[in-house]
Amino acid sequence: MELWLAASLFFGGAFSFWIMAKLMDLGHSYTFVKEMTDQVVMLLISCSQDVAFIKKIKYETMETMDIDEEQIKLLKSIDKKTFEAWRDICYLKMVQVYPKHYIKILNSYNWDKVTKSVDELYK
Repeated sequence: MELWLAASLFFGGAFSFWIMAKLMDLGHSYTFVKEMTDQVVMLLISCSQDVAFIKKIKYETMETMDIDEEQIKLLKSIDKKTFEAWRDICYLKMVQVYPKHYIKILNSYNWDKVTKSVDELYK
C-alpha cells in the first residue's frame, strides 16, 4: 500500500510540475512575442527616420547641383511610391509570419497611429 501511495504522490507531483511548467511557458512566450513586436515596430520607425534623413540630404544636394525642378519632382514621386510600397510590404510580411497563437497581440496595436507616425517621419 505504501508503494502505491508513494508512486501516486510522485507521479501526481510530476504531472503538476508539467502543468505548471506549460502554463509558465505560455506566459513567458506571450511576453516575449509582445516585446519582440514592440521592437519590430520601433525598428520600422527607426528605418523610416533614416530614410527621411537621407531623402532630405538627397534633395538638398540635388538643389545645390542645379538639377531641373521637373526631375526633382519626378524623383520625389518615385521615392514616395517606393517608400509606401516598402512600408506596406513590411507590415504585410510581419502579419504573414507572425505566430498564429499570438495574433491577438497585433490586434491590440493602433496600426493607423503607427502608419501615420511613419508617414510623418517620411515627409
